[in-house]
Amino acid sequence: MKKLKKYKLIFQLFFSFLLLSFYTSHPLISYTKPASKVKQSKKINSKAIHLVKLGVDTATKGDYKAAIAYLERALKIEPKYPDALFNAGSIYRVQKKHEDAYFVLQQLLAINPYDHDARLEKVLALIGMQNFKQASSELKKVPINQTRYKLIKDILDKEISNYNKNRKLKRANNSPSKNNRFYKSASRRKPNRPHKNLSLRFSSPTGITVDKKQNIYVADFLTNKIEKISANQQRQVFASGNQIMGPSGLVFDDKSDNLLVSNYKSGTVVSIDRVGKIKVLVNNLQKPYSIFLDENGKLYISEQGKKAVSIINIH
Repeated sequence: MKKLKKYKLIFQLFFSFLLLSFYTSHPLISYTKPASKVKQSKKINSKAIHLVKLGVDTATKGDYKAAIAYLERALKIEPKYPDALFNAGSIYRVQKKHEDAYFVLQQLLAINPYDHDARLEKVLALIGMQNFKQASSELKKVPINQTRYKLIKDILDKEISNYNKNRKLKRANNSPSKNNRFYKSASRRKPNRPHKNLSLRFSSPTGITVDKKQNIYVADFLTNKIEKISANQQRQVFASGNQIMGPSGLVFDDKSDNLLVSNYKSGTVVSIDRVGKIKVLVNNLQKPYSIFLDENGKLYISEQGKKAVSIINIH
């Protein structure tokens, strides 16, 4: 155990140096911790402990892919092992896999809501996803005397400021001059489409598709919802609940008149009819992300967990 504590100190120093070096960019490299602060409720399998140590050692050498492989093996043995979850979440974030980091850290915080290191990692993952509202909310749950609190708060404030500046600049560049004669004539034209210039806010929008009636469907990864924007711009929650977990890919099946959704967290693809009834089409997938349906009824599914594309005939 003394050996493991030594690693934590090394990573804290390593984190401080790199965090200051890359202050204005994200995701930011953070330390990993080989030993949990929380007393384990049961004895952890020695092989899982060894695999986490190998993962930490490999991460220090910059081989994050191999480090994740060790940690995933540890989690197969001990699915609720806090050290494995923390280090996996931290490394995913360094790899810019912010959604993966968020999901893993959520699991850890469900086991121990008082793991402030994990919550701060979650804040950094949310910053990487540009979900500043939730990042601010999560940061409020961390005591201000926590070691990394002030540094991460400064990062969040800076990223919010940069984001707002870029938005204002973009609006200014896209605003036509009212002295321009083309602007005056264009402003009188009625666009020949049901949705005019439309800008809507979501927590973490991923997939988007449109049906034959010009209804827009948007998957919101963090809130586990599918929202529908009708042709007359009426917005409503189309689907949510236990069968919508981390929705990412969307495609509309014209033949069955159903919406197909890939669920990244639960590893399923479901179909949703017009009244919102949900049916599981495919399960046991490994982090399904994008989906595509061809005219012959073949469904193409990209599985990030398997690093492969699966093809299934659904008609």
